[in-house]
Amino acid sequence: MYHPRGRQGGEKAVGFLPEEVAHFAPIPDPEARFRGMSWLTPVIREVMADRAATEHKLMFFENGATPQMIVKFDLESVERMRPWIELFKEGHEGSENAYKTLFVGAGTDATVVGANLQEMDFKITQGAGETRIAAAAGTPPVIVGLSEGLASATYSNYGMAMRRFADITMRPLWRNAAASLAPIVNVPGGAELWYDDRDVPALADDGLARSQILSTNVGTVHTLVASGYEPDSVIEAVTSGDLSKLVHSGLYSVQLQPAGSVTEGKGAVVSGTVASTNGSTNGAAQDAPVPA
Repeated sequence: MYHPRGRQGGEKAVGFLPEEVAHFAPIPDPEARFRGMSWLTPVIREVMADRAATEHKLMFFENGATPQMIVKFDLESVERMRPWIELFKEGHEGSENAYKTLFVGAGTDATVVGANLQEMDFKITQGAGETRIAAAAGTPPVIVGLSEGLASATYSNYGMAMRRFADITMRPLWRNAAASLAPIVNVPGGAELWYDDRDVPALADDGLARSQILSTNVGTVHTLVASGYEPDSVIEAVTSGDLSKLVHSGLYSVQLQPAGSVTEGKGAVVSGTVASTNGSTNGAAQDAPVPA
């Protein structure tokens, strides 16, 4: 049963048969195995912590980029100092009042509490959270430009990181999506639902790597054809990576024939001995017939 606006949406539920439903759940929910969950669910606390860190950084600058302070007065009544407190806040709180000199009266003790951004290693604290979120997404940090990723790698490693992202994260998700959608898509007989990533520029292999792969495949085709395999089967085997598709023609290279064998025509082998070039053997002229 599908509720268009949720169970409490007020709309009438729609019923579907099992063969009318596609179920795409790459990350199973451990609390309900029949459904999936968002990749953000396991790191929701990291997301909340990253948001809190961003808010903390904003408030740090909004309040003058200064640490918190405790001001002690040697007075029995705080009410007597309230006008001075208001005047102090007006002159020292806020980023526009940062770095002003603080003046206090006799008997006043100003003590700094808390830590500044440097003391709390703010960059490391927030960067670690960003890295964990990127890991949950299956995305190398260097691809999205996170500081933690750039600290351990440079953009010279971008190609390897993108290949890892494509092979470990995206292609398994695309295969899963194709298999999940197959039951509700009219797939012709003898075919299967699949994905095509050739037009995704970010996932395109390096041009040099492609040329090297092509050169290797051409060399493999030449070797197999010269070894007697049928050209069509060689191309199919090389492109699919399945050597079981190779079909041998029954014809072998001349290097594989026994010594003294003579070939006539393509693949024709005639056994015999080589005739003497001077027409004589032991003083007598003999011709060595070559029986067919």
